[in-house]
Amino acid sequence: MKNWAWLLSGILLGLSFPSYDPIPTGILAWFAFVPFLLANRDIQSFKIYLFQAFLLIIVALFISVWWVNYYSFQALLVCVFSQMPFLLLPLVIFYLVQKRFSWEKALIALPFVWTLTDWLAHIAPHGLQVYLLPYTQANNTWLIQFADIFGMWGVGFWVMGMNSLIAFVAPLTPRGGVNRRRMFPLWRLGGFLFLPLIYSFWITKIVPQSVIGLDNRTSKVSIIQTNLDSYSKDSLLAQKTFDQIISLSDSAVRTAQPDLIVLPEAAIPVPLFQDTALFNFTKKAISNWQTSVAIGYVEYPDTSKKYIFRNNALVFTPQLAMFWDSLKLKANDVKVYQKQYGLPFVELMPYFEQTPTPRGNAMERGNEPYTFDYANLKGDKFRVALTICWEQMFPHKMADLVNDDAEFIALMNNDAWFGTTPGAKQLQSFTRMRAIENRRSIVRCSNGGISCFIDPFGNIEGKLPWFKATIGTKEVLCVTKKSFYTKHPNWFIIFCGISFIFLILIFHLNTKNQITNTP
Repeated sequence: MKNWAWLLSGILLGLSFPSYDPIPTGILAWFAFVPFLLANRDIQSFKIYLFQAFLLIIVALFISVWWVNYYSFQALLVCVFSQMPFLLLPLVIFYLVQKRFSWEKALIALPFVWTLTDWLAHIAPHGLQVYLLPYTQANNTWLIQFADIFGMWGVGFWVMGMNSLIAFVAPLTPRGGVNRRRMFPLWRLGGFLFLPLIYSFWITKIVPQSVIGLDNRTSKVSIIQTNLDSYSKDSLLAQKTFDQIISLSDSAVRTAQPDLIVLPEAAIPVPLFQDTALFNFTKKAISNWQTSVAIGYVEYPDTSKKYIFRNNALVFTPQLAMFWDSLKLKANDVKVYQKQYGLPFVELMPYFEQTPTPRGNAMERGNEPYTFDYANLKGDKFRVALTICWEQMFPHKMADLVNDDAEFIALMNNDAWFGTTPGAKQLQSFTRMRAIENRRSIVRCSNGGISCFIDPFGNIEGKLPWFKATIGTKEVLCVTKKSFYTKHPNWFIIFCGISFIFLILIFHLNTKNQITNTP
């Protein structure tokens, strides 16, 4: 079994990503690496170790990422082999620390190493973000409420910390009994598990006001699920989409009169301001509805390079619609949010952003975390941040939006190309983590699903059925208090970096002293 420990660890890690909601498979990640770590406690050959670590990661990725084959087999291979180095690197560092110092010391350093390499994968332009260790716990909201302090990086540290502690206290005596010297670390293991559980219970059940504040309001928001893929090649897509939006929005206003209507990503697949007839119709509709609308649309800034596009969004208020002509406003006068982070290899090529992707396009990135003001019929004003699809994978991006005083976040998605595979389920779970980190409600609107409302504790409400043209309306909690993580999104990464350097220095000094004191 020792020679096949990599396979068991690979299967456990692959199954731990949130693909099978509501089954809490994320628990498997707590001990997924333990078989591999125990099996390699005394390994001497780096080649054998590296080969087994490589197999572990390949198995885990193929189990987790198989659904990308729904898009294309080539995309599946890109996902696996572009992300594999990020998962392999911390295991290589673990071996080097183990070889230089000891297996036990390598276990102590492993949570710090893994957290730092997860962060490295996060900032790398070709990083797909999805297969980072913290996301195995994205659906375990009963456990990860401490993300409002540590962010997703603290969650990843906790997961690998559990693996290290379990490996440390595992039965290692010749007869399989528990090593008595490891009983004290066993108490540490219990504390490591129960502290986040106690915090989560305290925050969600006892004093939720301590993290969201007392002076909060609600705003009535409707989401429009069109069941139309914004990137479809259908020549009639623009007209079909617009008809669908108007019909569903009319219904939302008629039945609920929301303060804000949220549309999916690039719901209007043409330049909104450049199409005069479309723009005039939009102004008239919003003026009649007396409801603000969060609109996503696509525009092409360079006529000589038609493959370059911008993925834009704005909140179009009734006031803007009514006074546009009298104030003689121009498109450049309007505050527009431009998508900053796109899906690598699909929306933009990593490192070569002006080069067309295999889909033949290249997204021009924005660089400002805009938020928008709107008012209800009573004149009460609210502040919402718009963010678009893949940007939910960037925790510091969400923190920037909240630091710009957003009271809640509207996430506009195009998840239709995933079909009913685990892809959309995984992305929805990651959105939950963003809500917890920043203690903000997130209105999640996707063209095909999953569309829903997520509260500041990561609870999902008002989920709409997949692939059905429909609407959903809910009173959304607007929060002004900012979490510790929101104010300091990089503090734990800095802490891990300094701690790892400090640990290596301590290990080195201890080893040097042992050599000096040896007779």
